[in-house]
Amino acid sequence: MLPYGLRQSLEQCTNLPSLPAAVLRVIELARDPESSIQQIVTTLGTDPALSVRVLSVANTVYFTQTRPVEDLQQAVSRIGMEKTLSLALGCSLVSATENQAFPGMDLEHYWQRSLICALSAKSLAETLGLDAEGGALYTASLLQDIGMLALYAVDAGHYRPVLEAAADHASLLEEERRFYGTDHAEVGAWLAARWKLSERTAHWIAQSHEIMARSDSRTTQALNCLIASGALADAWLKGEAALSVAMASLEQYFGLDSPGMIEKIMTLQEQLPSVAALYNVALPQPLNANQLMFEAKLLLAEQNVRLQQDLLRQQQEIEALRQQQEMLSHQVRVDPLTGLYNRRYLEQRLEALFQQASVNADSLSLIFIDLDRFKHVNDEFGHATGDDVLKGFASILTDMFIDDEALTGRYGGEEFVVVLPGAGSDVARQRVKDIRRQVEAKALAHVHGVPILVTASYGIAAMEKAGQFASIGELIETADQCMYRSKRNGYNRVTVVTAPASVTQM
Repeated sequence: MLPYGLRQSLEQCTNLPSLPAAVLRVIELARDPESSIQQIVTTLGTDPALSVRVLSVANTVYFTQTRPVEDLQQAVSRIGMEKTLSLALGCSLVSATENQAFPGMDLEHYWQRSLICALSAKSLAETLGLDAEGGALYTASLLQDIGMLALYAVDAGHYRPVLEAAADHASLLEEERRFYGTDHAEVGAWLAARWKLSERTAHWIAQSHEIMARSDSRTTQALNCLIASGALADAWLKGEAALSVAMASLEQYFGLDSPGMIEKIMTLQEQLPSVAALYNVALPQPLNANQLMFEAKLLLAEQNVRLQQDLLRQQQEIEALRQQQEMLSHQVRVDPLTGLYNRRYLEQRLEALFQQASVNADSLSLIFIDLDRFKHVNDEFGHATGDDVLKGFASILTDMFIDDEALTGRYGGEEFVVVLPGAGSDVARQRVKDIRRQVEAKALAHVHGVPILVTASYGIAAMEKAGQFASIGELIETADQCMYRSKRNGYNRVTVVTAPASVTQM
């Protein structure tokens, strides 16, 4: 929807792009399903210059057949109504602009872009099997920028600086929307409706600068042909390097790889001279197929390098996430002070080992250890020294069981646990002896150079192959009670219970 003020200015403007009466009558006849080719031929015959162009295009390689046409009726029948209409529109508008001044606007570039758009849209439509839409797309693509001429005509003083400030077609649209609240595509659609072109043509012109969409819909694919034609035309006029980038961006929409797209573009370049001559438009700088292929290969190589870099970055991110996950998992399982497993993780693992041992009638031993008179250490030397004692005892357990299947952990406070899968009471007793020997021989901390020596009380609950505990809770409770029995019996002792209950003290 055009802003009200701009619409009024356009309606009152006397020098908008206009069409001769013959062309307007051709448009009217083209929209009338009851009209005949003879009526269109009669109308075209009133404009000699236009008649010559229609005859010429019918005899170009673009529409060549075995015999050349000799009259307008044969020409219109050969090229079709839509092509006749687009030719009439284009030729009339080119002629009109030749007689008007557009300072600051490169009309040669404008019409070169328009012709390349028209040829490209029709060719892309054929690629997608949209032959029926090809002619209408040719017309809409040819006129997709006609709104630029209208804006210049109605507001040259302001529009010329907008044109000059725009670095490319995309930035021109942004500048138009910022200044006018609309763009030349919408203005072009308004002008197409004023000329009584079909609603579809006006709609296509309005949507010609939108973003392409992936779809199997025939309507969407046709619009994609129109939108893509603008991108190809802009790149074509910039040269092979820019065109290779545009081709790569369109592959996913049209199923054409670089060689296929280059072949299509070179075919269009062969057709362009005869078509440009009909419209009296100068030819752009010719494209070099070898250079275009080189640029396409170069772009592909750059894309591969970027993909490799992206892949490496993704792998690094995945590895960083894996390490972070591993660290978090470790933090969840480990007691932060001692580095041993924490109570929660120990109980989870012990539950699984208990179930396995119960089902397979395997041995399993659990050792509870509590440092003797630990409160006295904290009270006399401070909690920092108490922490050093805990870490010192933990290091003994870590060093002793580093290559073992045993699980070692801090159960809480000064209480530690050792789980021995597959081990009976004899093995558990021996491991406790080893621990006691290490504790008695090593100071767990020092205060002002004075060693801090401690002892520990031990409780062992052992599942032998011949007997089992009723539950994991009973196993833990038994080991815990054995440890407290050792404390009650004088500290620095070991109490062992096997299943079924059999108590041994050391």
